[in-house]
Amino acid sequence: MRIPYRVHYDVALIDPTSFSTTQIEVLNCLLTRHDNGYVREENLREILRRNHQWVPPFVVQLVGEYVIEILATIRDAIHDLDRDLYRAFLISNPDFFRLTKQRVVSYRACYYAHLDKRNYVGFEIVNFLDSLIGTNRGALSLKPTSKLRGDCVP
Repeated sequence: MRIPYRVHYDVALIDPTSFSTTQIEVLNCLLTRHDNGYVREENLREILRRNHQWVPPFVVQLVGEYVIEILATIRDAIHDLDRDLYRAFLISNPDFFRLTKQRVVSYRACYYAHLDKRNYVGFEIVNFLDSLIGTNRGALSLKPTSKLRGDCVP
């Protein structure tokens, strides 16, 4: 599956009244990729407790992003996630999860270096996801893999 990095839909023009429950859920997943962070967070809240195999890729993708409020939303619902579903996804997509963890480390270094590493919400989520697959190495052991780009201004 390829997840779009960002979508630019005018959500005011979307009328889901004739959509099935599944279609609404898929729409919610796609809107977690919206260019507006508030739209991403609103739709994330709709999918966090869903138990379909297409949901974890969208949630884990958000773990590797910089919006701390979105990370907090995931962290607050983390114990409600379907552990077997997320475990299966992470085991089947180790490169994606590794890249996600590297992004968490890089965004923390870029935007949230002033926060204690041990309490950074992104690391909390990565540690939880690592525990699902038995790695338990967590993000604290990772270091950014490349120099921060010029557009990364803390």
